[in-house]
Amino acid sequence: MAAWWICVLLFASLSETSLQENLRGYSLIFSRKGYVSLEVDQPRELLQNITICLCSFSDSQSKQALFSYATKDQDKEILIYKARGVDGFWWYTVYIGGTAEYFRVPDSYLDWQRICITWASETGVLSLSMDRNLLARKVVQPGYFIKPHALVQLGRAHHEDIFFHGEIHQVHMWNYTVNILLYPSEMPYLSSMISWNNMNYTTHGNVAVDYILSSPQSCPF
Repeated sequence: MAAWWICVLLFASLSETSLQENLRGYSLIFSRKGYVSLEVDQPRELLQNITICLCSFSDSQSKQALFSYATKDQDKEILIYKARGVDGFWWYTVYIGGTAEYFRVPDSYLDWQRICITWASETGVLSLSMDRNLLARKVVQPGYFIKPHALVQLGRAHHEDIFFHGEIHQVHMWNYTVNILLYPSEMPYLSSMISWNNMNYTTHGNVAVDYILSSPQSCPF
């Protein structure tokens, strides 16, 4: 019995790996309910403005969680889903403070998708761009303030059985609005809460870190 518990504990330790490194040129590969938690340099004050950018590549058409920022009061403080609709379009769902808005993205190929979102508390304006093409903007939660001290995860929706299957690359988050139409190569050098070039993260379950085999033009590294 003692030997069995030792094996269980050893397996648990192997299924979680904590690292801090520059992931330039690499991607995170997710399968079978694997996910990643991030240590984030979070400000103590409430967030009035945010910008989040990331690249993803998946052949799954089911609903998948890309980015989750959950606080003790709100699981969906910030949450980004993606799914392939029956109409042949990709749909992105973005939650701010528990309220969702939806973006339909034309798609005629299977490739990397680079999205960026910005949100400003003063106006509630939520913007989403894909591959530097700005989609129709929405208004959500004007006057709301995003709480700090969050649990941040990639590839999983907090307290939901919704995961991501595929690859994620070039994740960045800022506590201010950034021009999301900038060239991607210009953005990683801005001061940020999350930087792909200096990631402090823990992998859980079936997640691997590996070289990117193809060079996505919209997600340079």
